[in-house]
Amino acid sequence: MTTDEIRDTLARIIVEKINSALVVEEVGWDSTLHDDLGIDSLGAAELLFEIEEAFGAQIGTVDAASLVTVRDAVTAISRGLQSPEA
Repeated sequence: MTTDEIRDTLARIIVEKINSALVVEEVGWDSTLHDDLGIDSLGAAELLFEIEEAFGAQIGTVDAASLVTVRDAVTAISRGLQSPEA
């Protein structure tokens, strides 16, 4: 899966499951999860669950804490997909 495909899937997850007030086109690479996309701590926990469900990728707690932008999330997902434990 390419990083663009991961970003597109992540954008759909954010819009469909986390913040339905957004449209997919508003979810850019450098959009911040909290400030730009309105994802609070509960939404972030739900997003991690949805990521694991959609991608089958585990994102460790260290990675989860460092997710600030969509780009950060895509990078973490990509690493999780490459991990032999994923």
